[in-house]
Amino acid sequence: MRSIVIICAALAALMVTASAASAAATSVGLGIARGESSSMAYSVNVTQKYEPLVSNDVVDLAPLAELGAHAWVPDGDDETVYGGFLAPGLRFTLNTTSYIRPYLEGSVGGAVNSDDKFRSRRLGSHALFRSRGAVGVNFGEEFRHRLQGDYIHYSTWGMTDHNDGHGTWGVSYGYAF
Repeated sequence: MRSIVIICAALAALMVTASAASAAATSVGLGIARGESSSMAYSVNVTQKYEPLVSNDVVDLAPLAELGAHAWVPDGDDETVYGGFLAPGLRFTLNTTSYIRPYLEGSVGGAVNSDDKFRSRRLGSHALFRSRGAVGVNFGEEFRHRLQGDYIHYSTWGMTDHNDGHGTWGVSYGYAF
């Protein structure tokens, strides 16, 4: 577990260093979701969107990196599970109008949780993979506001004997600086 924390810290430092050289936008986001096993999920994150790999009048395809924290809160008396995540990804944006810009986004990375089980779900490890898909819109002045729907799945990808995983469906809001 200690090595995973060290790796995540190193990747976070690399993300900050790289963002100074080629940043397009840094945003802060808040999310709320309904999770499996009768639970809610709350998240806060910083997303760094880099200069697009492809950019024209119609589309942008840009790499991004997410660093954040989450809490899975069960309905009832079970304990809350806390965690952090770091994930690289891509955002495909349609440059459609001067008011809104719809996009598709995905990321795959790692997460570290405070427990290796959540309610009846046996996650197999404190360290998990985190896969996320989202559809959303950028809007407002200079497209600084972001509203999106997310599906996030956490699991060991079959690398442990117990791999029940945990998934959430939710919405999130972000503001770019």
